[in-house]
Amino acid sequence: MKRRVYGYMRAYDDRSDDEIRCDELELARWAESEGYELVCVYQELDEGGNAELTALVAELKRTKTRAVVVPSIAHFGAGRALQDHVWAHIVHNGGAEVYEVGSR
Repeated sequence: MKRRVYGYMRAYDDRSDDEIRCDELELARWAESEGYELVCVYQELDEGGNAELTALVAELKRTKTRAVVVPSIAHFGAGRALQDHVWAHIVHNGGAEVYEVGSR
């Protein structure tokens, strides 16, 4: 049985459907290559919103899944301080490790 991983990404209106689909495919390829089952990709649709992040952390707690993958840390928001904060939020409140596809 493969380990479970959840995806998280920003999917704002200013991003094309092709860009969003490319990010989804990158997450799926990463999961497969690392021996994970990509269970679901949470897509934040509203710029500045955090509804999907909140739902993701709740799901991590509920399922005790310990991994989240993002296309890049840039999907956590603009600026390094916010990105670090969101990363820490997932780690500390969701109990999961975060992996970046773009860090390879």
